Amino acid sequence: MNHVFWHRLDRAVRHAAPFVVTVLLVLLNAIPLPAPDYRSIVPLVPLMAIYYWALYRPDLMPIGAVFLVGLLEDVLTGAPLGLNAFIFLLVHSLIRSRRRMIAGKGFAVAWIVFMLVILGAGFVSWLVASLLYDAPVRMEPAATQLMLTLVLYPCLAWLLLRVQRAFLANA
Repeated sequence: MNHVFWHRLDRAVRHAAPFVVTVLLVLLNAIPLPAPDYRSIVPLVPLMAIYYWALYRPDLMPIGAVFLVGLLEDVLTGAPLGLNAFIFLLVHSLIRSRRRMIAGKGFAVAWIVFMLVILGAGFVSWLVASLLYDAPVRMEPAATQLMLTLVLYPCLAWLLLRVQRAFLANA
């Protein structure tokens, strides 16, 4: 019986790895750096992780976990409560529903789809922010943020692949 307990605990910890890593990325992403307008241009690292896990291991990043990650991002960054949760849920649902068309086609296809996804997510975020502030929000910081996110995605995808192989190979 002791062996069964440890096996189940090991399996639970391994299955929690995508959520835990994504929460750690949210926490790291929320650390302010001494740069002008940093908060408005910081790459969307948690969105990269949501996209990755929805594409490659959707079974380990359920919708409830995505919602919690989004709320945590909103609270830590000062975004309107629910904005990132909503965007993360949209991305997660979209990728999960289209993953058979994307997964297995190679990294270039996944990266191109990611580009389209972040453009859509960026537009939705800009639109909601503009509506909340009752005036159009400047596009330059958002464009910089999206470009940084797009350029950094391969690095984070490589890191998440390493996490997947280390923790989830036998899960």
